[in-house]
Amino acid sequence: MLESSASDDRPGLLGLPDNVLIRIVGHLDLQTQLKLTHVHLRFLKVMPHVWRSHNKSVNLSLIELHLDDEDLRFFLGSTQRTLNSLRIKMKRRSNFDVLTNYVFPKLNDFRFSTNSFTLNDSDLAKMIRSFPNLQTFSPHGSFTGEGMTGFQSLENIVVSHCYNFEVSSLIHILNTRNIKSLKLGLFHRSLLGNISLPLEGIKNLEVLECDMEEMRILFLPNLEKLTHLKQLFLCGQVSGPFVGAVLRYAKRSIKTVEINFYGELNEILSRNFQTEILKVAKIFHVNRESRNVLNFDEIKEIYFKYCCIDKIGLKQIIRSLKTTEILGLSDCKFGFEEFTFFPLEIAKGRHNTLHIFLGPNLVCNEDEYEQITNIIWIVEGEHPYFKLHMEHPIISHGSEPVSIYFD
Repeated sequence: MLESSASDDRPGLLGLPDNVLIRIVGHLDLQTQLKLTHVHLRFLKVMPHVWRSHNKSVNLSLIELHLDDEDLRFFLGSTQRTLNSLRIKMKRRSNFDVLTNYVFPKLNDFRFSTNSFTLNDSDLAKMIRSFPNLQTFSPHGSFTGEGMTGFQSLENIVVSHCYNFEVSSLIHILNTRNIKSLKLGLFHRSLLGNISLPLEGIKNLEVLECDMEEMRILFLPNLEKLTHLKQLFLCGQVSGPFVGAVLRYAKRSIKTVEINFYGELNEILSRNFQTEILKVAKIFHVNRESRNVLNFDEIKEIYFKYCCIDKIGLKQIIRSLKTTEILGLSDCKFGFEEFTFFPLEIAKGRHNTLHIFLGPNLVCNEDEYEQITNIIWIVEGEHPYFKLHMEHPIISHGSEPVSIYFD
């Protein structure tokens, strides 16, 4: 139990040297740390040192932590000169007033949301004063975007949660700031018209997230000129043929493509599609007919998850893998309870080993899916260019419908 005596020279937690006490208390959560400041004066004195040494990046949910403004003021006042990153969910407007009462000279990443109140353009001046060197900004509210260029060092911006944001403001930001990361997903087609974004303003983009219409109107015409682009995410409703168009327009070497929406694989990817890693999830049917066989040449790793694959489809997938080194199948819905691999046939034309990983999967019986733990996987013969692994393929999938990672 913590001692409440004012004497610090007795054995116990309060009798420890400052550097030891700071290290120990630093392992506690913020809410407990703040409670300790009300227990003893010594904790009140050392806690700012704890926060400054341990908290360069902070994620505060004032809704869940139930911090009052007094504790919030003490924490922010103690860390204002050391914080680099702050994510905060504010419960009431007084939280915002406490926050913007301080200046955070080192803070470059600020992301926030609000609960029972809304911020707008009139609140930007306070944030610009409080965060003079901000590079990453992710606001919630009725911001139109006007005035956001007041952040002189702005490079990364998320405006998906600004429901009044205007295209004209986006253009102004792109024209005046060196934006490297942009997340949209908010402009309705009717608001876009035939607007085109300035190439000078988007040519340095490294990360882009937008919906299908934003991509089609704002970015697709200049996509091949975005040579710095490293990651592209399509959100919202996405059609298969449009994904194929995006891949063609990019005219870039692609490292990884993640497909994560319901559709037909042959409608999404063209026959000459190439990437090093392909991750596919939620596809209805995979290569059900021979005329829909995709060319998987030059794809090193292929993973299927939550896909519907019948016996013909699986055979055609395997038959098309001439250079692929890894095929992973996990949580898929198969239309069979038994399947036979023929290593000698699989090895024809190959110059390296194909490793197939089979994680837990489902069997489809008359349109109903049931867990089958004893699916029969048969291997007829053997060959050094074929290895079957009854293990879950270790692979992660993104949450967006389409994720594209360029070299």
